[in-house]
Amino acid sequence: MNFSVDIGLLWEEENISGELTGEYAVQCRMDCCRYLNLAKTTGKFSAQLPASQSAATYGIRLGEMFSSARAEQMLTPLQASRPNLDLDILEAGKKWEANGRELDNRVWWPVVQCGSRSDAEAVAAELRELPGLDPLAFMIVKLEKAEPSAPFGFSLGEFSARILEVRMVPLDANSVFRLHHVPIGRGFHWQRKETLSYRGILSLFSPGHELTAVNRLPMEMYLESTVGSEMRSDLPPAFSQAQAICARSTVLATANRHHRADGFDVCNDDHCQCYQGTQREAQAVIEPVRATAGQVLLDENRVVDARYAKSCGGLSEKYEAVWGGEGPAYFAVRPCGEYYTRNINDDDSARISLVEPPKAFCNPKHYPYPDPWDKDPLFRWKYSHAPEKLGALVEEKTGTAVGKVRELRSVKRGQSGRILILDILGSERTLRVYGELNIRRALSPSHLPSSYFVTENSSAQITLIGGGWGHGVGLCQLGACAMAKAGMSVPRILDWYYPGSMPVVL
Repeated sequence: MNFSVDIGLLWEEENISGELTGEYAVQCRMDCCRYLNLAKTTGKFSAQLPASQSAATYGIRLGEMFSSARAEQMLTPLQASRPNLDLDILEAGKKWEANGRELDNRVWWPVVQCGSRSDAEAVAAELRELPGLDPLAFMIVKLEKAEPSAPFGFSLGEFSARILEVRMVPLDANSVFRLHHVPIGRGFHWQRKETLSYRGILSLFSPGHELTAVNRLPMEMYLESTVGSEMRSDLPPAFSQAQAICARSTVLATANRHHRADGFDVCNDDHCQCYQGTQREAQAVIEPVRATAGQVLLDENRVVDARYAKSCGGLSEKYEAVWGGEGPAYFAVRPCGEYYTRNINDDDSARISLVEPPKAFCNPKHYPYPDPWDKDPLFRWKYSHAPEKLGALVEEKTGTAVGKVRELRSVKRGQSGRILILDILGSERTLRVYGELNIRRALSPSHLPSSYFVTENSSAQITLIGGGWGHGVGLCQLGACAMAKAGMSVPRILDWYYPGSMPVVL
């Protein structure tokens, strides 16, 4: 499998800076047909966006379908009831070829074309109440694909010019580039910026409203960093091999989907997969990656979208509960252990499971977590807020003033107990929040660990009693780590979390 992948390291930036270590061949695209080549170049570089910028165009993705016909079926009644809407169907995802076999991971998006982001948000708020639409599937997206279209300032050593694009290619295996101010954990409580070093090709370009940095490198080289970026490098080999197969599958399954309009396949952070460069390469990770070279999970002619989260909390969640739209059958609701549990999609059963947790593989009482996760309450957690402070936080995070929060009321839960639709009842108004990620954002300065929680209310405070870390779909990383420690094989671990999928070598 000789695939190369394009990883977004920075985007929506005004300035980008870094340094080339070793020797690089640098190609600057000056305009539509002129190029300037700089041979055997090294040194510091920087890029600056010009003051005048064009704005991106936004729309509402109403869902994600496995065929254009299904997308058309969604739009037909909407067009009849709302003829003023500008509707379209966009293709996302990719087709791949390996050993004469075609793998088709394309999806189709029924979209409402709007204009500005604020326009799209206003239309989405109106459409969420219409019958026949799934508000959990709504997403504000950029419509046009990012391509080099606007000149920007670029300097490298003594060279300086306005260019459309620059491509920096290493001339040997020891050459790496350093990039400054790379975000880690975007939007989460551990968010920070670091200077990171990477292998492969670096490209910088501007689609007109931002600067973008993209790293192109071979898939297997990318995975040697990703597996160590997602988890520690000294975990059981069976876990690292399972993680490598999941990571490889996820890239092929989601390329050109999450970042369809951004000019790269996947990003370098939790939104797609963590990829923190050469600092995360270690022999203990490289060996499991190479032992699984080319291995992916298949579901018929599609690569399995092998998503994963840190801790499911005891029960995994269905894809469509978290992201809406059509969900693959292999994302079944499964207990994270050899025990029976019924669905916990109501408040009473969710409370019982939180207070009396099962003997899950991700339960540290029975299967202690490795460092550093042993220091964090990931399986079960608790947060408290004064009603006034919680109301102020909700206003800060959502832009809606609800006043003093009186109650958090679950409207809909998934089968894992995660709240999918939440009403925040305040002294001034009630706010409905859709989607587990939006709920986590609305109730925390950064993110709640998950939306699997119940509440205890008093006049002085509202306490959230919760479980799990992440969306809970697919492989539970801490659960899979415990399985590997207990001697479970890679195929059994993968079949546990993606039942019915087929492991193959491409």
